[in-house]
Amino acid sequence: MISAELRFEGFDARSWTNLVSLFLPGLPERLDRAPDASDAPVAEGEVRARGSLLVVVDEDDVILAASHSQRGRVRELAGTSVDRAALPLLAARAGAHRVLLLREGVMEELAEQLGARFRSDDSYLAQLLEVIRAARELEASGELTLWPNPIANVPIPTAATFERALDLVLPDGRAAVLALWDGPLWTAVVLRRRHGEIDLVAGPEMLVRWTGPLGGDWRRDYRVILDAVARSVAPVHFGIFAEAPTVRSLLRAADAGTWAQSVAVRNVVISPMPRTVGAALGADAVRGIGKASARALGGLDFAGALLPFVREVRARVTHASSVSEILGFDPLKVLGAILRRDEPPRDE
Repeated sequence: MISAELRFEGFDARSWTNLVSLFLPGLPERLDRAPDASDAPVAEGEVRARGSLLVVVDEDDVILAASHSQRGRVRELAGTSVDRAALPLLAARAGAHRVLLLREGVMEELAEQLGARFRSDDSYLAQLLEVIRAARELEASGELTLWPNPIANVPIPTAATFERALDLVLPDGRAAVLALWDGPLWTAVVLRRRHGEIDLVAGPEMLVRWTGPLGGDWRRDYRVILDAVARSVAPVHFGIFAEAPTVRSLLRAADAGTWAQSVAVRNVVISPMPRTVGAALGADAVRGIGKASARALGGLDFAGALLPFVREVRARVTHASSVSEILGFDPLKVLGAILRRDEPPRDE
């Protein structure tokens, strides 16, 4: 999936932080804020929840050590017993969004398992999936506990399955583009897939080098970007263009139909739009109408009856399956649930 000769270029610290912050809520604020002193006292109700708490316990579930990802060691927890059913209370006490509880020695056990499973010809993706699979087995045996676990019920696909899904989103010999504005160009990324692997990840500096100065109106500039990427990199299979706050909101949206509505009113421009994406947006719009009709008609989902028809039309439009059907889960839905959970609270 990722080439050993991957070129990664065209980002400065700000544009890269902007891009990553779409998927790591509160990252810019954490980078700009001076870190809290480690070993600071932790009292219940005093600390706003942020970051993660790592807890190491012995075989009797007595805490040997605890560390907060942003505040350092939490000495007050050492020597106390932990009830795995009470991890939400432990998170509240330490001021953390999540808790990762490990049995002493579990990392060595994980390393041994992975050493036995990895093969020299495994791709990066195959190795990553094997790590997730091994971690889930340790969780099932009680050696590892993550709270909350937003992907607890998400099936782990094989590397070959991921490749099939990638073929829909980014076929071989094509490029994908994401460009977001917040006034000026806020961040951007161009991916190229060649010989079955992603061999180029280019940021906004490279993009502007290819395009020259942009005009400042993103609804016009996106055409310039598409032409420039096609000339300099590869034909574009899939491009997303919008203002950054719009996409940030959409990634966290729980309501059906939000993506379809934003595309319809051109708050988001998808160009080119692969047929599979168009079919998915159509189904998303019908689901959104169905929820609205159910609310308006006291629970009667009028548009829900249209879903079999939509599936039939989609099958006739394209023979390709959707990414969700291939993977066995909806990646945008899972991502949205994670981001909504991790979004830091806003100051009033």
